[in-house]
Amino acid sequence: MLGKFAVSTAFAVAYAYTAELYPTVLRNTAVGACSTASRIGSIIAPYFIYLRTYSVSLPYIIVGSLTVLTGLLSLLLPESFGMPLPDTISQMQRFPGCCRKRPYVLTNTEAEENAAEEKSPARQL
Repeated sequence: MLGKFAVSTAFAVAYAYTAELYPTVLRNTAVGACSTASRIGSIIAPYFIYLRTYSVSLPYIIVGSLTVLTGLLSLLLPESFGMPLPDTISQMQRFPGCCRKRPYVLTNTEAEENAAEEKSPARQL
């Protein structure tokens, strides 16, 4: 039951974090791509048991190493707490990741661009 709880939590967090990580123009596509990748992983996972024909411990080694690798790679993702969500791809490129420690803040020109986009007649339709 604890494992099922952890898997369900991981799927829920993946959807929420993916939506925060990508800019608005790519958000739907990114959430769909991440969902597809997770579903493919769920489809492939039961077939790991057939690796026992090569070695009894091989399925455990592969699943355990993939889990540790995924956990370590998740540490490289940027922190999105308390930051404005990026609206464009150019804002996303300046979003802090593993190597950028300075937080992303809207500059005056970006705030003016966002205000102009909201006031445009095409947005009001």
